Amino acid sequence: KKNIQNKYLNTKINEENMSFAYELSKRLNIKKDSFIKSFKSFKGLPHRHEIFYKKDKIKFINDSKATTFEASKYALKANNNILWITGGLPKTGDKFYLNKVKKNIIKAYIIGKNTKFFEKQLSNKIQFKTTKTLKNSLELIFKYIKKISKKREITVLLSPSSASYDQYKNFNQRGNHFKKLVKFYAKKYL
Repeated sequence: KKNIQNKYLNTKINEENMSFAYELSKRLNIKKDSFIKSFKSFKGLPHRHEIFYKKDKIKFINDSKATTFEASKYALKANNNILWITGGLPKTGDKFYLNKVKKNIIKAYIIGKNTKFFEKQLSNKIQFKTTKTLKNSLELIFKYIKKISKKREITVLLSPSSASYDQYKNFNQRGNHFKKLVKFYAKKYL
C-alpha cells in the first residue's frame, strides 16, 4: 500500500479491495512490480466514491451510485465531518443503521420527492434539513462552509441511499448534475 500512490485508492474504502486483489495476484503468480504498476494507474469509476473536487481542506465526493443505505455506509464510515446529501426513491425495506457512522456526520440534506421516508430514518439520530433539490442543498452547504473556518476539514458527500428516478433519468445524470453545481458554487463561495 505504501508503494501505491493513487488518489482513487487512497481511501479506507479501498483498503480491503486492494488486500483482496493483492492476495489474488499472488495466487495467480503476478509479479509484485506488475501489480503495483497497474494499481498506480488505476482510475476509479465515476459516481462511485469519486473525489472530484478539493479546495483547501474541503472535498466533494460524488457517490451517486449508492442507491441503498448499505452502499452509502462505506462512504459514511470512510470520511469525517460530512455534510451528507441523501434522498430520492428509497428501496423497499431499506433501513438506515446510523449508530456506527453518525459521529462522522455534521448534517444531512434530504433531496427528492419522498422526503418523509428519509426524515423518519434520520429523526432523533442526526441533524438534517429537507431541501428537496441538489441545488437547494448545495446553496445551504456552501453558505455553511463560507461561515466556518477554512482550516476545518469538511467532506460534502452525495451518497443518496436511493434511486434517482423521482428527479433524474438515472444515477449518472444525478451525479453529473451534482458535479456541475459544485463547480459553479465553488467559484462563487470558495
